[in-house]
Amino acid sequence: MSMGTKRKKGYVPRRSWSIFDREAYHWAWVDKTFFGVFDCFRKDMRYCRQRIKKGYCDADMYSIYDWFLETIPTMLEQYKKTRHGSPGILGETYENEDGILVNDTCHREWDTILDRMIFLFREADESSCQKKNPYEDEHMKMLEEFAQKYGHFGEMLETAEEKEERMKTGAHVVHFPSEIPEYVDVDERYYAEEKKLEEYRNQCKEEAFQLFSEWFFHLWD
Repeated sequence: MSMGTKRKKGYVPRRSWSIFDREAYHWAWVDKTFFGVFDCFRKDMRYCRQRIKKGYCDADMYSIYDWFLETIPTMLEQYKKTRHGSPGILGETYENEDGILVNDTCHREWDTILDRMIFLFREADESSCQKKNPYEDEHMKMLEEFAQKYGHFGEMLETAEEKEERMKTGAHVVHFPSEIPEYVDVDERYYAEEKKLEEYRNQCKEEAFQLFSEWFFHLWD
C-alpha cells in the first residue's frame, strides 16, 4: 500500500490467491469493462480446473503461506464440527455402569487441542490476528498528511543533488515521514508496536506448527 492511501474501517487485506473475488471483478470492470471481466472469469475458470486436477492452482502458488493460513484453520474448524471420533490415546478409559470399558472423555480433550491449533493459526495470520496496532489510525492519518504536503513518495523533499541524479539516470529517491521531525514520534511508536505484533504472530506460528506436527497423523476421520 502506497503512503497516503487510507484504509477503510474494518479493512482486511485481500488475498491475491482468492478466486471469484468480487473486488477483483470490480476493478476488472473499471480498468477494461466487459473484456476485463471476461478475462478475469476465464482466469478463474482455469484456476478451478487446476484445483480439481492438482488440488491447487497458480494463484495459490503466489503466496503459499497465505493459502495455508486461510485454508488449514478453516479445514480444522469443519473437521472439529463434523468428525466422528477422537484419538484414543487421549482421555481416560473407565468402566461404565454396564461393566463396559469406554473412553468418552477423549472428545473434549481433542476439542481443546483443535481449538488451540485453530486459534494459533488464526493469530499467526496478520489479517485475522485479534491483536491490532493501537497506533494504526494515527499512523494512517500521518501518512495521508505527509502525502498531501510532500507527495506519496516524498517528491517535494527531493534535494538538488537527487534531482540532478534523477535527470541523469531516471532513478527516484523515496523519502519517508521519519525524515520529518514532527512525524518521528508517531512513526517510531507505530513501528515499535509492529515489531511486537510480528514477534507475537511468529510465536503463535511456532506453537501452532508444533501442535500440528505432534497431532499430524491423528487428523483424519
